[in-house]
Amino acid sequence: MRSDWYWVRHGAPLQDPGRYAGQLDLPTVPPDVVAARRLRSQLPQGAVWLTSPLARARQTVQALDSAANATVVEDLTDQDLGSWAGRRQAEVHKANPQIDWREPASIVPEGGEGFDAVVTRVAALIERLTQHYPDRPLVVVAHLALIRAALVLALDLPSEGGFQFDVSPFSLTHLSWTGPEDLSERPDERLGQWQVHTTNRMLT
Repeated sequence: MRSDWYWVRHGAPLQDPGRYAGQLDLPTVPPDVVAARRLRSQLPQGAVWLTSPLARARQTVQALDSAANATVVEDLTDQDLGSWAGRRQAEVHKANPQIDWREPASIVPEGGEGFDAVVTRVAALIERLTQHYPDRPLVVVAHLALIRAALVLALDLPSEGGFQFDVSPFSLTHLSWTGPEDLSERPDERLGQWQVHTTNRMLT
C-alpha cells in the first residue's frame, strides 16, 4: 500500500506576525491568484482533500480549489498554545524567564499542548487516515506545527529536529509512505518506509 501526503500550509494569518496564533480562528491573507494556480497544478487529480477546521486553512482550500469539498478533520487543528494565543511572543518570553527557549519541543504553553503532543497526535492521524483512504493521495491543508510533526515522523527524528524545517505560508511538502496492507499487527520495528519528495516548496 502507498499513501501520498501533500501537506499545504495555509496562508499567513491576518494578524501581527509577532503574536502567537495557536487555535485562534483567524482569517488568512488572500493568496496571490497566480501563486494559487501554480500550487494547485502540483496537486494530484482525484485526491482526497482534508483541512483543519480553522478559518485560515478552510479559506486556503477555497483559494486553491473552490470545488474541493474538503473534509474537516478536528485533529488537523493547530497546536493549542493555551493562554499564549493572541499574545506577543516577546511578551510571553519576558514573562517566562524560567523556560529554556532553545529547546522548543519540550515547552508546554500554559494551559496548552507541547510539540511532543502534536507529534503523537499527527502519528495517530496519519495511521488512521492511511487505513481509511488506502492508496488514495491526500491533500492536507494544515498548520506549521503539524507539518513539522509529519516530517519528524517521516524522517524518524527526535522532536527537536522538527524545528530545523522552514515551512512557509502557502508552501507544499510532499511525503509518501509505502508499507503493508494490514496495519493491525504492530511489530516492534517501524512499519513501512517514508520518502520525502519535497519540503517547503513555494510557487510564487
